[in-house]
Amino acid sequence: MTSDASQVPLHRNEIKPGRPVPWNVYDAHGNLVVKRGGVIDGEAQLDALFGKGLFRPHTSGAASPGSRRDGREIDGGAHEGAVERTVTLDAIKLSIGDPFQIQAQIDGTDNRYYVRLIGYLKGRSVLVTVPEVDGRLCFVREGQAFVVRFFAGKNAYAFTANVLRSSNVPFPHIHLSYPAQVRGLMIRTGERVPVQIICAIALQQDSRTVSAAGLLTNLSVGGAMISSKTRLGEKGELLSIKFRIEIREVEVLAAIDATIRYVSRDESGDFLHGVQFAGLPNELAIALTAFVYQKLAEAAH
Repeated sequence: MTSDASQVPLHRNEIKPGRPVPWNVYDAHGNLVVKRGGVIDGEAQLDALFGKGLFRPHTSGAASPGSRRDGREIDGGAHEGAVERTVTLDAIKLSIGDPFQIQAQIDGTDNRYYVRLIGYLKGRSVLVTVPEVDGRLCFVREGQAFVVRFFAGKNAYAFTANVLRSSNVPFPHIHLSYPAQVRGLMIRTGERVPVQIICAIALQQDSRTVSAAGLLTNLSVGGAMISSKTRLGEKGELLSIKFRIEIREVEVLAAIDATIRYVSRDESGDFLHGVQFAGLPNELAIALTAFVYQKLAEAAH
């Protein structure tokens, strides 16, 4: 073994399949097996790796997965890699017309509605449109409590508010109470969530463009794991990937160029391709961030 005292043995419960690894992981000979932020797919693959012995760098006070590293990291395995902090609303770069999602704080209901930001006055109120369902305005009473969620940049935010006033003059609008603070969930680029999404792949073979089918088994803003029956290419080669994701009943078609970073095989013999996305447009990056956040939130409940 070439590793020294700076390497400590990994225990089986320190790594979870489908979740980012918080350290560089080495084998008994000091070879890098999994890079920090990488994902191991499946219990069988994990068992095979641990059968050979796994080690990580020794750092004083090293945090285990899911622990709070700086007092802000969200507790619980479902949120590994996502950092929570509180900010003021005026510190967030919001624009008139930005979409907000509101959910009534009533036991037994999960109804969520979309409204748009009209404006706000610090310390006074947040002005939004009245929610609509099937073209009809929803009834909103003064004093009603809502959880308000929205995205800005690549981050997700939430705050609670009460309806101060609802009016139809000169157009339907609601005054929500101005929040003292807003909770922000900062999604790291490498944060991956387990998925099962069919994708269409275009790859270059000689001078031909060849089509193939694959399955996304995990997904992040920065990349994905693709499982396929055939090898899609070699490390460093380019792919074009198309797939659909659903964000709160809104379907988004993603068409992304990606680079193969590594190739392996699982216990069934299928090929696993770790790919890195390239040149995401802002709107798609935001959509992928929203999707990742949605999956993290679902896993936490």
